[in-house]
Formats: sequence, structure tokens, C-alpha cells
Amino acid sequence: MPRISRSTALAALAAVSLAFASSAQAQFFKDPELEAIHVGQRFSELEKTGTARVAARADDAQAVLALAIVAMRGGPGVDDATRRKSSIGHSEACLQRQPDAAACHYALGIVLGVQAISEGMLKAAASAGRVKDSLTQAMLLDARWYPARSALIEFYLVAPAMLGGSTSKARELARAAPSAEQVRALEARLPIDDDKFEAALQALAQVRPGSDTALAEDVAGWIYAAGIGLINAGQAERSGAAFERVVRERPDDPSGLWGLARVNAESGAHAEAVKLFGRVSALSGGERFPVDYRSGISLQALGQKELARAAFGRFIKAGKGSGKALDDARARLSTLSS
Repeated sequence: MPRISRSTALAALAAVSLAFASSAQAQFFKDPELEAIHVGQRFSELEKTGTARVAARADDAQAVLALAIVAMRGGPGVDDATRRKSSIGHSEACLQRQPDAAACHYALGIVLGVQAISEGMLKAAASAGRVKDSLTQAMLLDARWYPARSALIEFYLVAPAMLGGSTSKARELARAAPSAEQVRALEARLPIDDDKFEAALQALAQVRPGSDTALAEDVAGWIYAAGIGLINAGQAERSGAAFERVVRERPDDPSGLWGLARVNAESGAHAEAVKLFGRVSALSGGERFPVDYRSGISLQALGQKELARAAFGRFIKAGKGSGKALDDARARLSTLSS
């Protein structure tokens, strides 16, 4: 079974590290205005509001947190690295004025971790201690705030042991979560790190987030990670039911549709896959997935050469896919054009 690299795992689970709430504190934001914008997935508005508030007061921890979420998610207008570096600067400025702001420690930790990974393993190694310290401080300062606990667990699972990673510490933190459902969910996350994807999906199937939209976000993210792991291992059929659950319970979440589209494509149901890929594109956040690349493969399999060429051409022009996917798209386009 092929193993997902730790850097790939971090990128895939970065959004998951934005865990969202405990049973005692169901919102990600303590600020009602920002929480409403966030729940509505109005990320451009979240960025605009956060930017204005930070400009007025550098230690507005909730506004700093808003900009961290936008930086982790990415979006049009500004490249991802620029957003992340700006977010890191805002977090540092906040902590200079308000060193006990859990939200600012958390914002610094999650964004710095992803930015360091994007700059290479040497940078990641040099930043690991600071990332760990920031996330640890966030959890110690607000132990019942679920995002900090989830992000610290993610660090312990993703980081190599020599950089502070520890499965045993991750398990200890998971079992100490303040609610039984959080414990169940966080423990279900652990098998993913050992490529036990099916075991993770079976455990996640037992988690019932209820009205806790935050925990639901985490569960959906972990289903995505485990499901894609099974697809990459050639066992796509074992993840279909889990992706169907995400689509059913979270119809506006593109990860469920993406996973289901991939399952259909792997099973040879390319016409259905193309339809699902199209639905992914129509959703907020769908731009984060290489829809044109995967659509092109399915269209090519269906013999729809013109549409496949157009899809591969858009993917190559955008230049946002992995090097391997871009190379494959170029090779396929060349074959289709000959």
C-alpha cells in the first residue's frame, strides 16, 4: 500500500487543522459577526472584515484568527504564500500586545506550519519547534477550545519524531478532550497516520457531531483524507459510502463530491464522474481541486476528445496542479492532439 508523505498529509489536512468547536463552545469564533460570516462560508467578506479590524487594532485576536483561516484556505486575488506571510505578521503583532491571546497563538501555529512546509523540509524543520510551542500555548490558554487541541494533535501526528512528533502524545491529547464525541472523533483520526484508512472510516462512521458544526467539519476532512488514501491504494470502492455520507450531510462541502467523483472514475463510471466534477466546480472551495485534470481523464476515457483537450488545456494554463499531474496532462494533451 503506497504511503502518503508527511508533507502531503499536512497539506491535505491543513483545513482539518482548523477544527471548529467543543460541546461547551460550539462556535469557532467567539465573535458573533465573524462566526456568522464563517458559517456562511463568505470567505471574501471574512478577509475584508478581518483586514479592516486588524488595521484598526493590531491585537484584535478574533480578526487575526479570521485572516489565518483565509490564509489557510487560499483564494483569488492574492497568491497563497503572500496571504500566509501576511497572516503570520498579524499573529506576531497581536502576540506582542496580547501574549495570552490563544487565538493568535493558534493562528500563528497553523499558518506558520503550512508556510514552512511550502518552503521546503529544511524550513519546516527549523520552524517545527515554534509551531509546536504556538499550538501548545493556544491549548494551554484555552483548554476547552477545540481547534487548538485538534491542531496540536495534528502536529504530533504529522511531524517526524526528531521534530517533536509523537503518536502517543497525540493519543493522550485525544483521550483528554472535554466531550465523549470529541474523544471518539479524535481517536478515529489516529489510524490515518498509519495508513489504516478503512479502520479510520469505520471509526468515523460512529461519530455523530449533531449540532456541532465544528466537529462535523473535522469529521468530513478526515473522511476525505482516509477516502483518498484508499483511492490511491487502489481500493476506491471501500470509500464510496463514506463520501456519500459527506455529500448527504454536507451538500455544500466540495470534498464529499470530489471523493465520490473519484470513486466513480476509478470504477469506470466516467459519465457520472464528469457530472460530479462539474458539481464540485460550482461549489465554494471547489477551485482547490484539480477538476479540469480529472474531468479530462474521464472525458478522454469516454472518447470525448475535444472536451478532454479543452479540460487539459485549462488545467495546464492554470498551472496550479502537482508537477506529476501537470506532466501527465501535457502527455495526454499531446496524445489527443496527434
